[in-house]
Amino acid sequence: MAISREDNELLTRTDHGAPLGEMLRQHYWIPVVPSAALEPGGAPILTRLTGIEYVVYRAGNGKIGIVDKMCPHRGASMALAMNEHDGLRCIFHGWKFSVDDDSRLIEAPNHGGNEEQFCKSIRSPRYRAHEAGGIVWAWFGQGEPPVFPDLPFTYLPEAHRFVTSTLVQCNWLQGVEATMDTTHAGALHQSFTALVSGNNERANLSKSSKPKFEFEDTPYGFRYAAVRTLPGGNQYARVNNFVMPWYGIITAPEPDGPSTVFFSVPVDDNTHRAWFVHFNLHAPLGVTQFTISPDVMNFPPLPLGDERSNWGQNRSLMKRGYFSGFPQHFATEDFAIFLSQGPQLDRSKENLCSSDMAVIRVRQLILKSVREFMAGEAPTMARGATLQYKNIVSFGGLFPADKSWRSLLEHRDLPGILATQK
Repeated sequence: MAISREDNELLTRTDHGAPLGEMLRQHYWIPVVPSAALEPGGAPILTRLTGIEYVVYRAGNGKIGIVDKMCPHRGASMALAMNEHDGLRCIFHGWKFSVDDDSRLIEAPNHGGNEEQFCKSIRSPRYRAHEAGGIVWAWFGQGEPPVFPDLPFTYLPEAHRFVTSTLVQCNWLQGVEATMDTTHAGALHQSFTALVSGNNERANLSKSSKPKFEFEDTPYGFRYAAVRTLPGGNQYARVNNFVMPWYGIITAPEPDGPSTVFFSVPVDDNTHRAWFVHFNLHAPLGVTQFTISPDVMNFPPLPLGDERSNWGQNRSLMKRGYFSGFPQHFATEDFAIFLSQGPQLDRSKENLCSSDMAVIRVRQLILKSVREFMAGEAPTMARGATLQYKNIVSFGGLFPADKSWRSLLEHRDLPGILATQK
């Protein structure tokens, strides 16, 4: 069932006061940059979120500051500013803004009157910053901030998680939907999976392309079991979680192994930043396909070239058995698909099938939230009293044909809400 063009607009547009963008800014903490990208006293980073440009920096005292790109004096870019011990100083006329949450003007050396009084008269937008899980997050709303999404990776020691991100030239929803599309893993990623998985459970993805789905609604979104019947009679389930508005928490390929959280954050209507948090609740990560990242702001790698060159797809390699033709990384395979869909996919032309049920649910939840916001209400799934982010975990495994996937909970040390369902 395709959606209407009107609903597609609601789901994708974030710029110029679009309802979705305003909802995200008011009701959610938004990931801005990986913590590792910010050096104390180092260069500020220009970033764009929901179509609006900001500058984020780590002052010499270690605090994080977020300000509008343009200095409120004469509009110079604060990305050029001097990063000092306790704030950011515009190099045009020397105006200095505090690194604290109020971002107040604290010096205006070219003002000839009462400088202290003048500084008090200049109002600067107040953007809250929070650092957790190797990410700098921001809240751009009014009033009291929402509950912070303290997902399992946010409280882990640094050795247990690694964060990377990259900029992708297409709409955010194309990335989010892929995190909940389990059957594409057995097709698009089949060669990459065969190379890196060996005998771990992820190899079962390519053994059955028609899983059965079971869904459970949760206060934060939903979780679903994709159950595959394997040759020999056993079943394999992957139980993944979708957390509003963009988090896909994906099951680890083996018990007690590393898991991944994928999320795609809108930069503007036609661009998003793809985030990857690789983490292990049970042990340090060590060397993985993510921890080898040379640049946390530009990894995994984008495909090479453009549409005229099929983004550098290697047809020679495909003839030798590598299915997708994009061997760089499994995320590179995803990026090639997203880019091939165009800057903004027209979902009114789709022909969906039974395996798209999780994607449909993602769209339904986002539409429901946007419509609640447009009606002047706080979205149901952004109401903090019911949210227990740290209890969310995804899991998978093999089980006999006469059992339910819930039998996988019987011998697992799972936190909070899942442990109560054993």
